[in-house]
Amino acid sequence: MKLDEVRRQLPDFELRAAAVAQEMGDHQPCVMIYVEVLRYLVRHQAVGACHRFSAILYVLLAEFEAHLLADEAQEVSLRIGVVRSPDGAKFDHSWVQYGPVVYDAAVCLPNEEGSQTGGPVFASHDLLTGQFVHHLYTELAAEGLDDVAQRVVGWSLEDYASNIAQANIPTLWETIVEIGARIGFPLNADALRARYGATLRTHADAA
Repeated sequence: MKLDEVRRQLPDFELRAAAVAQEMGDHQPCVMIYVEVLRYLVRHQAVGACHRFSAILYVLLAEFEAHLLADEAQEVSLRIGVVRSPDGAKFDHSWVQYGPVVYDAAVCLPNEEGSQTGGPVFASHDLLTGQFVHHLYTELAAEGLDDVAQRVVGWSLEDYASNIAQANIPTLWETIVEIGARIGFPLNADALRARYGATLRTHADAA
């Protein structure tokens, strides 16, 4: 999708995420986290930023799950692999696996030269079409990664954060804190780095 189209459709995406969550019995805070990440993506025109924003979404969801009772919590993992777009093209990508389903806010904003993609994906549902698209994340799992994705899969989150850091731009950890604050979720950048810095992405073919 193009940025202007995502911006225009954002209110509908938010309503559809809430409807999918209600249908699946998902936690309301999960919707709040996902929607705020999606809003941040649009506000900052973050195209082609799947590796960064999957990491952000992963940490926020993992922090939420850490506050639940053990029998209520679901596993959250950060994934990377080859994904198929709705038009049949394939591309290297990062996303979050939350319980048995896919959460992927950034897929709707590919690079300008990237494949055409559908809407943001919430609980394996494309919020543009309403279709269940989980298979797009699994059917190419055995395919190898390109050079960029190969580097990313070998980096811990601390390595990744260091490699993408730029002067006068919030760090990965600071961005997570900023988004958390918008939903009343107080976080500390140093504590997040200590807790999640060693996290590695799981290659989809190993999942």
